[in-house]
Amino acid sequence: MRIDSSRNVGTAAGAKRAAGAAAPGFSVAAEEAPHVAATSSTNSVAALDTILALQAEEPLGQRRARQAKRGRAALDALEQLEAGLLSGRAPAALRQEMEHLRQIAESTGEPGLDDVLREIDTRLAVELAKLDRMAGNV
Repeated sequence: MRIDSSRNVGTAAGAKRAAGAAAPGFSVAAEEAPHVAATSSTNSVAALDTILALQAEEPLGQRRARQAKRGRAALDALEQLEAGLLSGRAPAALRQEMEHLRQIAESTGEPGLDDVLREIDTRLAVELAKLDRMAGNV
């Protein structure tokens, strides 16, 4: 690559500042609005969106681990519900926890694990429906 030091570096073309308009209060006068330079292409925004999307994409192993943990928590909640019903009372917070666990379900990409999690979610839905019916909400 050749570096040419004789080339003059100038400023980028853009909107010109009006005389007197500047920093302290920074306000744009209504008559200056039509003089705003056109925005640059959205290629840089699209590239940024792509980078952010790639960074947001989590590894498959993390999703599997998170959903397996959710499945264990759902089974624990179902056991707590069973114990609560046998003792004659189930905590109201348990119903909210079960609903939350059901709402945060997502696919792991592993068919066997997804099947087991769907069965757990089905059981959660059945027990939540039973609780609603007992409470007279349905």
